[in-house]
Amino acid sequence: MNTTIHTTTTAATAPEGAGPGRAGLTHRLGLWFAHAYVIGMCGTLAGAYFFQFGLGEYPCPMCLLQRMFFLLSALGPAWIAVRSRYGAVTAREWAGGWGWAVVAALSGAAVSASQTLMHIVPPDPGYAGALFGLHLYTWALIAFVAAALAAGAALFLTPWSEPLDAGTASPALHRAAALTPWVLAAFAASNLVACFLLQGFHWQMPGDPTSYRLFSDL
Repeated sequence: MNTTIHTTTTAATAPEGAGPGRAGLTHRLGLWFAHAYVIGMCGTLAGAYFFQFGLGEYPCPMCLLQRMFFLLSALGPAWIAVRSRYGAVTAREWAGGWGWAVVAALSGAAVSASQTLMHIVPPDPGYAGALFGLHLYTWALIAFVAAALAAGAALFLTPWSEPLDAGTASPALHRAAALTPWVLAAFAASNLVACFLLQGFHWQMPGDPTSYRLFSDL
C-alpha cells in the first residue's frame, strides 16, 4: 500500500519532459545543436580547403594539426548524434561527448596560439595569406575558443539540452543522425588525402611546403 502511494506521488510530481520518451523542445534543440557543431567544424575545414586548393596556399604541419583538432572536437557531438538513433541519450553520454569536444578544442587553441605567437613580432609577415587582416591560424584560434565556449555551454545546460529520446521520437533528427557522421567522415578522409598529397611517401613534411611532394616525386 505504501509503495503504491509513493510511486503515484513520484509520478505526479516528476517534471514534465524529464523521463525517457518525454523529450521537449529544448531537448530537440540540444540535439540539433550537436549536429550544427559538427557541420560548423566541417565548414571551417571547407574554408581551409578553399585557401589550399582554390588559392594555392599550402598548409604547414601546424596548420594540418589544427585541422585534425577541428575533426577531433567534432567527434564527441557526432558520437552523440549516432547514439541518439538507438535510444535515449543519458546525461552521462551527453556530458562525455561535449567534454571530449571541449578538450579537443582547447588543445587546438593551444596549437593555434603557438603558431600565432611565432609570427606576432613585426616585421614577420606571417605564414600564407590573410582573411580580413588575420591569418588563418589566428582565425583558427578564434574558432577554437568559440567552439570550447559553445561546448561548455552545452554542458552547463545539460538538464535542458540533453536529447533524451529526441533522436528516435523526431523523424527529422533520426534522419540527420544518419547523415551528419558521414559528413564528418568525408572531411576526415579528404584531410587525410590532402596530407598525403603534401607529404607523399616521406616521413616528414617540410615546415614551409611549396608543392605537393607526391606529385613532384613522380
